[in-house]
Amino acid sequence: MKMIIAVTFLGILVHALAKECKLQPAMQNFDSDKYFKIPHVYVTHSKNGPEEKVCQEYETIQKRGSFPKTLIIGGYKQPGGIIPALECTNTPKAGSKGQFDVECEDKKKGGSKIYLETSVIDTDYQKYALLQSCFKSTGSDDILVMQTFRERVDERIKAVFEKKHWSLEQWFSRAKVDCDTKKN
Repeated sequence: MKMIIAVTFLGILVHALAKECKLQPAMQNFDSDKYFKIPHVYVTHSKNGPEEKVCQEYETIQKRGSFPKTLIIGGYKQPGGIIPALECTNTPKAGSKGQFDVECEDKKKGGSKIYLETSVIDTDYQKYALLQSCFKSTGSDDILVMQTFRERVDERIKAVFEKKHWSLEQWFSRAKVDCDTKKN
């Protein structure tokens, strides 16, 4: 009997402590055709880290008749580490425009995969996007500021931050990371 109680208690404890990421609503009137035509972007800020200096770049490719693929270009973690390149397939979530089930594959490491969900919080379809990512394996999440330039923050991003009562100063900046140092 003690064993049943202990196992039940452990199950309740694990369930209570399990971290679950909840996707934020995507922007209204989201247009995936326009979104996946945004050119090469850099992650300039991250809500939840990592704290070390990390360069991440994204590009989108679309082959006729398939879901859009995002290439997370292998980057550089300063000091001294290489971030692997990933190819991610973005499958639209049924009934949730601007939200995607994403499967990323590291082509160099025997096809190991990462599964996540994303929500496009805001974008102008040309120069920036705010993207939330929820990692299915850990329940952790992050929100990324992605821009076609690294040097400054687009005024429209600042307006979204103000509306949501966020502060860029409390986020991790990647603006000064040298993305050209090393790529794999």
